[in-house]
Amino acid sequence: MSYLKNLSFALLTLSLIGWAQAFEPLNTDDAGTVKKGGNQIEMYFYSINKVNQPTGTGQDTSSPGTEFLGSGSTNSFPFTYTRGIAENVEIALGTQYNATPRASNYSPLSNYTLNAKWRFLGEEGDSWNFAIKPILQFPDTKQQQVVGFGQAAFNYGATLISSYYLNESLEAHINVGYMRSPYNVNYLNGGSATPLRLNIYSASIAPVWNVMDGLRFALDFGVQTNPPSTEQQSTMYGMVAAIIGLSESVDFGISMMRSAQNTGLVLVGNGPNSTRLDAGITWRFD
Repeated sequence: MSYLKNLSFALLTLSLIGWAQAFEPLNTDDAGTVKKGGNQIEMYFYSINKVNQPTGTGQDTSSPGTEFLGSGSTNSFPFTYTRGIAENVEIALGTQYNATPRASNYSPLSNYTLNAKWRFLGEEGDSWNFAIKPILQFPDTKQQQVVGFGQAAFNYGATLISSYYLNESLEAHINVGYMRSPYNVNYLNGGSATPLRLNIYSASIAPVWNVMDGLRFALDFGVQTNPPSTEQQSTMYGMVAAIIGLSESVDFGISMMRSAQNTGLVLVGNGPNSTRLDAGITWRFD
């Protein structure tokens, strides 16, 4: 069967080559895949600002959905290319350009990734769709690990995705993920010698409202293992987002997210937290 051959090819490619994000500008992915022979490019900008973060155990807050572990703020431009290789299988390659912070001893490009998404249950028009997305991330350089843009070792994992379509106006997406996050113990991580947790778990849900033709609003809530092993076990986040259809093939997305140690801090932001702004376009073409 051709789709099984295509799936086998995608998984073989993963084993050779590799965490690209889909359904921008959300963290939570949907179970849909790019049509066979179709292409998609996601070009985005995000800015992370960490506030009220005193030095000490239990204070630092990561930003789920990104690899940045450094202190202070950062501005980056992630890029993802996705190709549909079967009606229910896609593969995606990604990287990002790090505008700030910058230094002369490392490249501004990092986070070289590839993933495959297989929608194994459900079709377009069904109420429920389910997909699995295995993930592989290439190692970054030791200098990039030190500044916090990535880790100088291979990362791998997978995400189980469920999408429910109540009607034409309301849908919801649920993700449960795992990431094995090894790092090079010979170098600092984001300027810190604190060891990182190797097993990163995550769960999230994102209801999406189709308000009118060409306009969707979304909320995105989730929890993720906090990487530094000496700090709080988990990080919560909340996001609001809008997706505007500029044409049949181009969408503009924008979102604002806050992450913190608990939901109270996410809602009011009066303690240590991290805020992230995402904005960019998704372009689909044959």
